[in-house]
Amino acid sequence: MRPSSNTLRLLWRSKAFKFGTIVLIGYVVMAVIGPILLPYRPPSAPKPSEILQPPRPWPPVLWLGTDMLGVGILTDIVKGAPFVLEISFLAGLYTTLIGVVVGLVAGYFGRAVDSVLMWINDTLMTIPSILLVIIIATMIKTTNPFILAAILSVTGWTGLARAVRSQVLSVKSLPYIEVAKTLGLGDRYILFREIMPPLLPFIWINFMLNVEGAVYAAVGLYYLGLLPFKNYDWGAMISYALSLGAVYGTNAVWYFTFPVIFIILYMVAIIEMAYGVEEVINPRLRK
Repeated sequence: MRPSSNTLRLLWRSKAFKFGTIVLIGYVVMAVIGPILLPYRPPSAPKPSEILQPPRPWPPVLWLGTDMLGVGILTDIVKGAPFVLEISFLAGLYTTLIGVVVGLVAGYFGRAVDSVLMWINDTLMTIPSILLVIIIATMIKTTNPFILAAILSVTGWTGLARAVRSQVLSVKSLPYIEVAKTLGLGDRYILFREIMPPLLPFIWINFMLNVEGAVYAAVGLYYLGLLPFKNYDWGAMISYALSLGAVYGTNAVWYFTFPVIFIILYMVAIIEMAYGVEEVINPRLRK
């Protein structure tokens, strides 16, 4: 179902959605063009005078200061941006797809299918997700974004699956669904043309929140050193900065502050986009 022009107009009128969209576009541009404009070239022998320097007005590469190798922090952030965006988007996509498919199938077909899928779902919900992710990530130790995204989404879909199943159970008993079955319309048509469209805003909001959760998890794993990382990984930058005494007011404070700002701004943008969508689909939130 394509969004109507009125829906798109309402979305763009939402200040929260507009802010989040503009910021997110800025991050995508930074991830695509940034590494070309600011190539990552760490020196083979760092000079002590260039290490952990505070921000300078010129040249632009030093606007945010330098890291422990004398490389501009702005260069580090730009170099690490593509991986953060890839991981968060893929993990959010995997989590949402699995949750939606499991919820649709369990709610629509019911009986034995529902019992088996919900048993698997409830079993995974009882396992501490962060502990399971840490164990799997430590065992595999991969830098492949597709595999890492799958690890991050291993249990994140269970809540969405439960919610989608509940929505399907309430919708499939409505008269127009019974009419569609009487007319001989197939299960695929009923699922994707009758039941799915009303759920799309809810699914979209969950997708954005899953993307935000993936950022937390990915940065946390790199911060803890549980995954192979590079100096420009945002979580690794925070870990290095703290080990160099950022909390004690040394020059490493810049090495700590700017990655945190970029992470927070990215997550705020995603949350604002989700809130903007909720504003549109929930009239009580609109003034």
